[in-house]
Amino acid sequence: MQPFINRALAKKYFTESFLLLIACAAALFAFSWFRVWIVGELDTARFKQIVDMLPEDWRKFSSVDFDWLVSYLGRTSLTLDEPMLLMVISIWAIVRGSDVVSGELGRGTMEMVLAQPVSRARIYFQHMLLTLGIALGLCLLVWAGMSIGIWTTSVEESTYPEFRVPLTNYKIPITFFGPQTETVTMMSVVSPLQFFPGIVNLFSFVFFVSCLAAFCSAWDRYRWRTLGILVGFYFLNAMIQLLAMSSKTFGWLRYANFFGYYEPAPTIQLAEFDPAAVFHFVVVDESGSWVAAGPLTQNLVLLGLGLILLLWGGRVFNRRDLPAPL
Repeated sequence: MQPFINRALAKKYFTESFLLLIACAAALFAFSWFRVWIVGELDTARFKQIVDMLPEDWRKFSSVDFDWLVSYLGRTSLTLDEPMLLMVISIWAIVRGSDVVSGELGRGTMEMVLAQPVSRARIYFQHMLLTLGIALGLCLLVWAGMSIGIWTTSVEESTYPEFRVPLTNYKIPITFFGPQTETVTMMSVVSPLQFFPGIVNLFSFVFFVSCLAAFCSAWDRYRWRTLGILVGFYFLNAMIQLLAMSSKTFGWLRYANFFGYYEPAPTIQLAEFDPAAVFHFVVVDESGSWVAAGPLTQNLVLLGLGLILLLWGGRVFNRRDLPAPL
């Protein structure tokens, strides 16, 4: 019985993706580190003054409370929500996922690959195994960049002198004296382990996008058309999410697009106060009313839908007639 991993195929797929891998890895690592450094350049007190000046209507575009957002953990968590980070890691998922079938057919190399003693299932799933394995590595690289940023960054904490009310523990800040600044390491206020629930959500997101790309690729013969469909669907979902966030009337669209299940910052916020909350299916308020889907639900939806698309795409590729190379 032959092993599932074919070394020749693995070498071929890795060689084809090497330059894209280096570019994505370098961009994600550098951006994550740089983004944490930027957070350290503005202390919490000054950032709160900026946030307080924002219009009240802007708060609805934030997935977390502004009171938590002004903290170092809150601002650093938004690294995972940055459009540039999502764009880079989505490029990997879309480009490599779309190459599984339609890429090989478009280049005219699928016939040569199938001429070898390998099955269609091995070609499809081995390609996706490598794509998803590297996607996991890229997510961990984001976490590593954030961690190194935390270990190497110093922050200034501004505090005001306080007056303690006699016979009580109540303290009143004396703001007219001016703040007292103290330089501390970011490691003393933020732990890299606090971002791990967000990294899990990031991988779930990349897993779904990669499997969606492979599914579309399994149906098509032209890679340019596959990429067009994927990019159009990607931005359509992004616009639906923006509409759901900006209007209460269309709030129900929040879970009608896959961006609605990618919320790393709220997951990190929940885990800060209750680590077990990452395993909750729903988020409830103090009265027990439903507020939002829980972190476990969000990850399971993305992983479950991705797995369905992956298996469905493999079935389509295994049964379809392949066109002759032009």
